[in-house]
Amino acid sequence: MAKQEGSTDGFSIDPEQLLSVLDDASALVDSGGRVLRLNPRMARLLSSEEGARLLPFVQPDGTPRLSEVAPLLEPARSAALGIAKVLEGAKDRLEMELGTEGSSLLAIPCTLRGARGALVRVRLRSAEEEHRLRCAEVVQAMQLGLHILRLEDPEDDTSLRYVYGNPAAEAITRTPISVYMGKLLDEAAASPRENGLPERLMQVIREKRTLDFEYTWEDARHNKPLTYAMKAFPLGGQHVGVIFENITPRKEMEESLRSTSQFLDNILDNIPLMVFIKDARTLRYLHLNSLAEQAVGLPESEWLGRTDDEIFPKDLADRLIANDRKVLAAREIGDFPDEQILQEDKATRRLVHTRKVPIFGEDGQPQFIIGLSEDITERRAVEEAQRRELVLLETQERLMELVRQLSTPLLPLQQGVLVAPLVGQMDEARGAQFMEALLAGVQQHQAEMVLIDITGVPAIDATVAEQLLRATRAAGLLGTTCALVGLSPEVARTMVELGVDFSGLVTYADLRAGMAAALRRRRLATSGARQPGPKPSR
Repeated sequence: MAKQEGSTDGFSIDPEQLLSVLDDASALVDSGGRVLRLNPRMARLLSSEEGARLLPFVQPDGTPRLSEVAPLLEPARSAALGIAKVLEGAKDRLEMELGTEGSSLLAIPCTLRGARGALVRVRLRSAEEEHRLRCAEVVQAMQLGLHILRLEDPEDDTSLRYVYGNPAAEAITRTPISVYMGKLLDEAAASPRENGLPERLMQVIREKRTLDFEYTWEDARHNKPLTYAMKAFPLGGQHVGVIFENITPRKEMEESLRSTSQFLDNILDNIPLMVFIKDARTLRYLHLNSLAEQAVGLPESEWLGRTDDEIFPKDLADRLIANDRKVLAAREIGDFPDEQILQEDKATRRLVHTRKVPIFGEDGQPQFIIGLSEDITERRAVEEAQRRELVLLETQERLMELVRQLSTPLLPLQQGVLVAPLVGQMDEARGAQFMEALLAGVQQHQAEMVLIDITGVPAIDATVAEQLLRATRAAGLLGTTCALVGLSPEVARTMVELGVDFSGLVTYADLRAGMAAALRRRRLATSGARQPGPKPSR
């Protein structure tokens, strides 16, 4: 290229030579706005949608030329105005951005074919450059820390040097990047080597594979260990990248949850009830306490993740699942006093009293079922034995009462006359019972006379004889006459020997004589009642 003498139009150009050395999209525009020459990159740009949007050129007849200003939109409008001013000489050069970062247009005057023209160069960011820029923006903006280190000596892990750190790395470590940037890893701190970090980074570089690990070290500033989750990955040129985040709060939370879970497990294991937790949607077991394991004889591992129909026989499983469904449908605590569970031998069934509690999530839907079961097998057995014993005692009492009634019967002969036949051995208890029955019968039948038949009594002692006398005297107080019939010679002799005073008691040889006397007495009483009284004197 050579400067044209006496010209103020910039420089004269060999078009072919100029365009061949320019890497950007370039074109030579004459004073009339026609594009005389353009390189391949400009040709591709003009035929693309991006070129049509950004550049002020049109191709009405296939030949590119500067467009009229009126129909253009920014930034093409400003470019057209600027290039026109350069061609007119009103402006020495035009430099402007084309609306996107890194894209620009340059127009400078030149001499073409002895007249003023312009060289137009357009620089657009390439896809590769755009990708690199976006990646850099992501790395700068991401919340994960990133360090990049370079291994300067492939055989020496002490030559690992920091070459990059993003803002998140500075925030996470609370250490300015300038403190360690450009320094060797061992110069930045002693703890990385003590915790084996250089060896791991060397492993990543040599084996060219990603490595995930946790890294813990004592931070003197926080006076507690800090834990980072790290992902180390190989980069080109003996570089290694390390993405990391501080997971100390998460670890502390996990430890707290683990401690809380252990605490709750200890509570559940010491509750004197069987406790189980099920998933409300699948009804699969999620947890059992030790008492539930012992009751069934199966370890928790054989329950977890399984449903009742995978553990128990169908009839038993169907009832348990139906009760679960009932609780979920009612959305309230269910009380089931007679549930059954099966022991390890698959034959022994235990009776349990179970309360099932539905637990709901924030969305109001049931999430869990908590069951509290009490083994009442032995208690029910005791209650059943007590019930049977009570029934037996009641039956015995009724039988004894029947026996007592049969042993001391009171039979009405006719109106006002009763017969009390006594059979078998008489003792003090039976004597007292006879007295009660006698007085009750006298009152019930309004008896005037009672024949006490002791024909079937083989022997009477003094106590029984005295009870018989007391009974007859008590009946006499009620207006009833008692007579003793059927006295055997043995009984009579015994009573005389015992000195029993029967002087106030009427006796008859047998029941027939007693009945005849009672009938006579009854007739006399009746006839006496019918006789008219004495006539009154005149």
